[in-house]
Amino acid sequence: MISAVVLAGYQNKREVKRYSKLVGEHYGETFIESGYKPLREFQTIENGVKISKPVIQFTLEKLFQMDTIEEIIIVGHKMLLEQRLGDFLKNTGKYYQIINQNKRLSNDIITRYNITPSKVKFNSVTGNLIKGYAATRASKSMKHALFVASDSPLTTVGFIEKFYQLSHKCTAYSAIVVPIIVINEKEDRLGRKPLRLINDSSYQLPGHKDAYSRQGFRLSSLLMANPNFFDLNVTEMAYNLRKFLSPKIQIRFFKITRNLGFSNIYSKYFLKKNLSVSDCEKITTGFFRGNLTIIPMEGEEASYDYDGTDKEYKMITEMLTT
Repeated sequence: MISAVVLAGYQNKREVKRYSKLVGEHYGETFIESGYKPLREFQTIENGVKISKPVIQFTLEKLFQMDTIEEIIIVGHKMLLEQRLGDFLKNTGKYYQIINQNKRLSNDIITRYNITPSKVKFNSVTGNLIKGYAATRASKSMKHALFVASDSPLTTVGFIEKFYQLSHKCTAYSAIVVPIIVINEKEDRLGRKPLRLINDSSYQLPGHKDAYSRQGFRLSSLLMANPNFFDLNVTEMAYNLRKFLSPKIQIRFFKITRNLGFSNIYSKYFLKKNLSVSDCEKITTGFFRGNLTIIPMEGEEASYDYDGTDKEYKMITEMLTT
């Protein structure tokens, strides 16, 4: 049995405007999200009938039906979540709790997890993560919890169950366990290009390899983590670097990896083309100051998260209704 923390936070208007500009400049896409993204309605078909429900509900429905999940902690806009999902949540039959994103970090949390307040804002992704974890039963026994993003409606129960089983074997020695999803084309169905790596892990997958024996991978909406055993003060930086949206961010990434002792990342990926899964594990382990394990998996639909663009909205809706 495991605790699940669902991250359903939101950004202020200034951050949304900045992100919208980056998406337009570097991806050429139209950013349409201006409200509370976890409650963006998506259509789907159930029992032959077309219905509409918030994107977060797709995720919650799957977590609530899983016997391996003993409790669900949701961190986000408490008032809006209760207004829209109150009736649904009351009928789930499983313990849940909604924590307000704007709740301040307690002195106990700051002390227990060695947080530097200037590096971890109370309403940031990291702030939400640790507030959610601190409310779980897992935190009381210093165990791992399952962290789930609220914006991946196509992730299946089967995928979550399989990741839990695989990751459970790694938690004895890894503070963070991350699945990466194999993509067998040059880009996925949303037009997103994968990161190409040599899979030298013990989790070998079938599928296309390029001339350098690399397979394509993308992240999913899941990870297993124990905040007691890695540095939370760098987590927000990792989150902000995750999409390589601008040349400025890319340069920052290369500087960080060089400071960690990996001076040839650019060459390994773009020139020699031999960057591997184990290389990425070593880099991220050094960055988080805690062991990180990467598990390659199949299940491309688990990589389809809704970031807020018009293209994503239309294509995910098409997948959900067909």
